Amino acid sequence: MGNCTSRNARMAQARSDAIDQQIGADSCKFKRECKILLLGSGESGMSTIVKQMKIVHQDGFNRDELMSYRMSIYHNLLDSAQAIILAMREIGLDCEIPSNRMNCNRITDYRITMPTVPLKKPKTSLAAALTFLLSTASFHATINYSLGPNAPDMHLDDLSGSIDSADVGEGFVFDPEIASMIAQLWEDPIMDRVMDHSSEFYLMDSAQYFFENAVRIGKPGYVPSESDVLRACKKSTAITETRFNMGQLGIHMLDVSGLHSERKKWIHCFEDATSIIFCAALSDYDQVLPWDQNTTRMVESLVLFESILNSRWFRRTSVILFLTKFDAFKAKLAKVPLERYFPEYTAGPDVNKAAKYILWRFMQANRGRLSVYPHLTQEGDTMCVRLVFAAVKETILQSALKDSGIL
Repeated sequence: MGNCTSRNARMAQARSDAIDQQIGADSCKFKRECKILLLGSGESGMSTIVKQMKIVHQDGFNRDELMSYRMSIYHNLLDSAQAIILAMREIGLDCEIPSNRMNCNRITDYRITMPTVPLKKPKTSLAAALTFLLSTASFHATINYSLGPNAPDMHLDDLSGSIDSADVGEGFVFDPEIASMIAQLWEDPIMDRVMDHSSEFYLMDSAQYFFENAVRIGKPGYVPSESDVLRACKKSTAITETRFNMGQLGIHMLDVSGLHSERKKWIHCFEDATSIIFCAALSDYDQVLPWDQNTTRMVESLVLFESILNSRWFRRTSVILFLTKFDAFKAKLAKVPLERYFPEYTAGPDVNKAAKYILWRFMQANRGRLSVYPHLTQEGDTMCVRLVFAAVKETILQSALKDSGIL
């Protein structure tokens, strides 16, 4: 009897030890996965960081993923060329090469049309799930709350298929003749004078890169390279999630740059973030917002950064501040004085002093005394990946010390 009791006790203890071990393993796994929130102003380099992480930690992009960017690159190329031509007309300049003058109308009239792509029918199980979801009152209540009382009714037929972005990219071919015209336009001697007015109109930062590669992009068999993808601007209105490993750490990165509206209503959902990556482009100091001609992108970034740093939701979150596009900032500073937009700056065109001044402006916003890891980056900079890893590890250590009462 005693032996039986002893045996049962040992078995119970073994089960208890196994459960404790599993709980410990699950706890360690949870602690090793870190959530990183990506924030910043438009075209500040946030998507580039995510793409660099994918290249370094997820073996890069496969062909379908590269092709999914092709339509965006086409739009980036054409929109930039049309913006240049419109700016020339508003400024009162014209091409010096006669053939370029004639080509401008063809470029501005050219349109990228979406090809007709057969919709892919969802699997039966997905259709059934959608039918159930669309029939629930809670779903319609959520739609009405989000979109307002005039939101249209949604039915399964509305979701009866999907378009594969790679298929769309395969279906459309940019006109090689238009691509060649764009390349020739960029080579026109008048462009130097046009770019002297660059602060007066919007032009994406990667425009020059796409102009210089226009002929290659316009070829019928064009497949975007990783370099093309890194510079592509792909508009998004949703959260983009990326998961990868950095050593023993599991990283869950969430790009919420597409969610501009009513940030206060959803930002608390990310209070468990280990770190925030905040991107601001140094070269944006003279770029006005498309919807507010009296406010520069740099000012918008400073306001957003201050609101994040002093939010009650991120008191234990570290912030990795990337001041991006240092090379573009250096080139612009000689032509567009920083003091024109920040009168209190008095150090002239010294690029290092100017960058330090902007960094100082950002650091002044840190009233909550969060751990901020600043870094200046330029095109092709891979140090940002190492900085993210170091900052995340430091944050985990700091949190552990606080939990133990040492700090």
